[in-house]
Amino acid sequence: MDRWPINGEVTRPLRIGLAGFGFWGTKLARNIDEAPGAELAVVADNDAARRADAERRHHAATVLSADELVADPALDAIVLATPAGDHHAQARRALMAGKHVLVEKPLALTVEDCDELIALADSRGLVLMTGHTFLYSAPVQHIQGLIERGELGRLLYCSSQRLNLGAIRSDTSAMWDLAPHDVSVLLTMLGGLPSFVSAQQFSLIEEAHEDIAMLTMAFASGPVGHVQVSRLDPRKVRTLTIVGSEKMVVYDDTDGEMPVRIYDKGVAQAPDVDLHHGSFAQHNAEVRSGDMVAPTVIGREPLRVEIEDFIGSIAEGRQPISSGQVGRDVVAVLAAAERSAALGGEPMTLTPISADVERFVA
Repeated sequence: MDRWPINGEVTRPLRIGLAGFGFWGTKLARNIDEAPGAELAVVADNDAARRADAERRHHAATVLSADELVADPALDAIVLATPAGDHHAQARRALMAGKHVLVEKPLALTVEDCDELIALADSRGLVLMTGHTFLYSAPVQHIQGLIERGELGRLLYCSSQRLNLGAIRSDTSAMWDLAPHDVSVLLTMLGGLPSFVSAQQFSLIEEAHEDIAMLTMAFASGPVGHVQVSRLDPRKVRTLTIVGSEKMVVYDDTDGEMPVRIYDKGVAQAPDVDLHHGSFAQHNAEVRSGDMVAPTVIGREPLRVEIEDFIGSIAEGRQPISSGQVGRDVVAVLAAAERSAALGGEPMTLTPISADVERFVA
């Protein structure tokens, strides 16, 4: 087995404990087990059948609770695939015990709880990571490269749709269940927190949790982001459109052959033409339409890349791509969207990480 460096020396594999062996936990377990430089040492789950399944599949020790992982001195890191309401308390105990932590999205349910976890990790020199797996997909990283190289020109807006007639979860709304994927991608592409968020969400078949939601984000640098999620749509739709002043991109996660399409289209605004007050003919004259290119995008399983980033961040003492700060910003957007929706779509301003987070570790 490959080794990982501790204090600059190669000594032993990173020993990881996994809390939760449900649908997503089994995928995490497989990727931890197969990743170089790591060992899936212990799996925690309160269901006896799941524990037996973990022992059979991975030959790992099993325990009943995340608290037992925290108390295990042989573990270096803990991965939490537990209900969202448990994330903050479990991650806090793990960080206090000196363990690196990967938390499945969302990092926590409030911005203040996220700030506390970030401060705890920073004060103890620990890696805190959020499981925003889409940031590790090859198409998303390809598009991010186009943006960073300036090939799309000035970004104007990004629009995403995540729709399906899927399982109706009884523990969370469609916004908190589905939107974190797209919000994390848009924040990365558009450069951090928006200046304000406006949202609407509706409960159509279940009173406790909303089934559909629409979020609009405006960024200080100019672009606008829009996210639509639904658990009540007849088709499975997973699309992201990025419109730049030079080129436009459509990413379709359901298209296995051509997930990314780059359109050489734009609006060439001449200095002497006012697009807001010209005639229809003037508007058409300024539209540029070129070729469409579908680049070959080959990548590995995003979850494997995510786990390797977690292991590498610990070994190298660096921040992962999907850091605690990224998780915190996603929660900040969703929390603001929740407040906005409760007020009929009233825009909510956002602020960066709290200036007084040091109080959490005083």
